[in-house]
Amino acid sequence: MSSSCLLLILFNLLFINKNGVLSSDYEEQLFRELFQDYNPLIRPVQRLEDTVNVSFSIALLQLISVVEKEQVLKTNVWLQVKWHDYQMKWKREKYGGIQSIRVPPNQVWTPDVVLFNNADGKYEASFKSNVVVYYNGDMNWVPPAIYKSSCHIDVKFFPFDEQECELRFGSWTYDQHQLNFTYYNENERNVTIKDYVVSGSWDLMDGPMTIHHPSNSTYNSLEKSYRSDRVEFVCKLVIRRKTLFYTVNLIIPTVLISFLSVFVFYLPTDAGEKMTLSISILLALVVFLLLISKILPPTSTVIPLIAKYLLFTFIMNIITIFCTVVIINYNYRTPRTSKMPHWMRRLFIDILPRILRMERPNKYEREDEEERPEETRMNYIRASRVISIVTPISNDDPSLTSTTEDDNLIDTFLTKEIYDAVEDLSFIADQMRSACQYEEIRDDWKYIASVIDRLQLFIFFAVTSIGTCFIIFSAPYVLTVVDQTAILKKWDPTFGNTS
Repeated sequence: MSSSCLLLILFNLLFINKNGVLSSDYEEQLFRELFQDYNPLIRPVQRLEDTVNVSFSIALLQLISVVEKEQVLKTNVWLQVKWHDYQMKWKREKYGGIQSIRVPPNQVWTPDVVLFNNADGKYEASFKSNVVVYYNGDMNWVPPAIYKSSCHIDVKFFPFDEQECELRFGSWTYDQHQLNFTYYNENERNVTIKDYVVSGSWDLMDGPMTIHHPSNSTYNSLEKSYRSDRVEFVCKLVIRRKTLFYTVNLIIPTVLISFLSVFVFYLPTDAGEKMTLSISILLALVVFLLLISKILPPTSTVIPLIAKYLLFTFIMNIITIFCTVVIINYNYRTPRTSKMPHWMRRLFIDILPRILRMERPNKYEREDEEERPEETRMNYIRASRVISIVTPISNDDPSLTSTTEDDNLIDTFLTKEIYDAVEDLSFIADQMRSACQYEEIRDDWKYIASVIDRLQLFIFFAVTSIGTCFIIFSAPYVLTVVDQTAILKKWDPTFGNTS
């Protein structure tokens, strides 16, 4: 019993080993017979006038970067290539049921598909993966590649911009009669995104694929071009910039700086910091302009949106500095240096303050004039009468002459010393009256400067607000919120599925 079991085990081991050897021999025999008279340099067609149909598509894995200054798009893709080779057929029953084999790409004919709008000189796939050959002659080749393609970057609405970049593939040597493109999957006309990694800087909006056949008009216009009769497979990637980074680090600081320049007119002129604040804001804007110039391409076709806003703020700040100089000049004018025109007094002292809701305080006004002691008031009246007696003006002016008994009583006590003292008091009064008039005119100039300050504050605030809204909201995608996951799910329902 034990000997029979041992013989059965040995028979099974020998049978398995024999089958394994036969399977390896089948594959070796298949390779030897397939490539016996095979030439990988010849197109796989039975007749010379036949066309090789290449099914093509790309699977997008990642948007690595978009370099605006160099106008280059860097992507990580898988090329999906499929064609039929009539020489790569075999009967499965003859070779142990083998359905497919893996062959290095240099041993079979492969279409010379390259990226026409390449930007770094690497036109082909970076890794030459094996070609999967099926028993019915179908060839499937999926090489991975990292491409740098040229892309026209439209910076008109930067940073609220949307770009359309194309990957233009085609045969380098075969014309439309020798090689033709078809879709890898007839039901899918978009880029495959099943394994796509969402970018942190760009939203993928669309990825249509189209096949461009050369028409007669195109052929006539491009008959001297090397690509005039080539079929091109074009993959268009529509991407939209994510604006959170630029909004936080560029837009908001620029808007705050632009409104900060408005409040230069709210700063008192006598503080002496108006010009310092204006120049500091101007230097900050210059720094932002330098940062923008390093990011964007040096194009002269359009002015970027953020550059327009910085230029607008820069011009407004220059006008602010000019107005500040004028305001400081008016603030420090005096009756000895400048004469105030009547229209200026009428406009800036009588009309504009009422429009701007400005009330000028009267420093000569007394809060409690009715509560002045009666004795002080009588002394003031008597001193006025004494001055009026001794002054020539009072002698010539009958309206100022008093005939009361109090005046006669005062005249009897006047002596020469008193007359001298009164003349000195009259001189002092004239000087004080002149000083008060001088100070009043000087205060009028300061008040005019403050009125211009308030007027410029309102004007610049309105212009800055309108200009900010007009420039920033002129971009088409400012208020648009993009749900990247929802877009990709609608594009491919299998996106994001781990199973």
